[in-house]
Amino acid sequence: MGNNTRRMPLSCTARALKFSLFIFNLVFLLCGLICLGIGTWLVLDKYAIDNLAFATAKVQGYDQDAGLRDLATKPTAVRQFGYLLFGGGLIVIIVAFLGCCGAAKEWRPLLCCYSSCLMLILAIQIAATIYAFLHSHMFENDFRDILHSSLKMYNGTDNMKVTSDGQDGLLVKTAWDKIMIEKSCCGVDSKIGEFNSSGWYHLNKGRYQFPPACCPSDEHGRLRPYCNTIMRHSHGCITPLYREHQIHLSAISSILVVLTILGVCLLFVGIQLFRRVRIEMLSYF
Repeated sequence: MGNNTRRMPLSCTARALKFSLFIFNLVFLLCGLICLGIGTWLVLDKYAIDNLAFATAKVQGYDQDAGLRDLATKPTAVRQFGYLLFGGGLIVIIVAFLGCCGAAKEWRPLLCCYSSCLMLILAIQIAATIYAFLHSHMFENDFRDILHSSLKMYNGTDNMKVTSDGQDGLLVKTAWDKIMIEKSCCGVDSKIGEFNSSGWYHLNKGRYQFPPACCPSDEHGRLRPYCNTIMRHSHGCITPLYREHQIHLSAISSILVVLTILGVCLLFVGIQLFRRVRIEMLSYF
């Protein structure tokens, strides 16, 4: 008798809502797993600009230059998004499980808890989506200036203070060489004069406009002793670096938008099912 009271027969409308909520939560659960995957990828992936950011942070006095300061800190924002997506994915999985249980058991307290958690997640998702969108445009506007600031540190420069062993400028040079070799690019925009403020340019007394890493390797895969202007890579490194950054931000924005839309649908169906179960319980008793 007690079991029949607890599991009352539902109307067609309530059963349709129950089925819809269950299916939506399975999709929500899948999105949570995708969040875990993307979050792990963002945290573990090795970005081309990471070495440059690390080298810049080692330069004494880098925090006195706005461009160098941004370069040392901004790439970490993508990795922070990765941690947020990973944690958010775990929460989404738990909430989706609550939703499936609430739909299967038709238990109002569980449905109420589920709807409350869903509203909190929605608020966080909307805030995160707005932040990702703003961060994308801020980085787009500043990226070229940031890279130009770091190029001044190529093998050191008189404008910045380095340690006594002179390794700070070499770290930046090594990081830039790695980017230019891997991406087959030259400087920021591959323009004459970009390296004129660098220590490397002063060391070679202006004989060469571009360092060896700006040119393709020889037949043995080694850098040439010097890079002729007409042999340099025709495009700068800003395009591949910015494209790499945008791929990560696009993945973040896409999953956040999908989760937000799905969350709104789940919240609506969950509230409607809660109300329907309540109405039918009152009429049943």
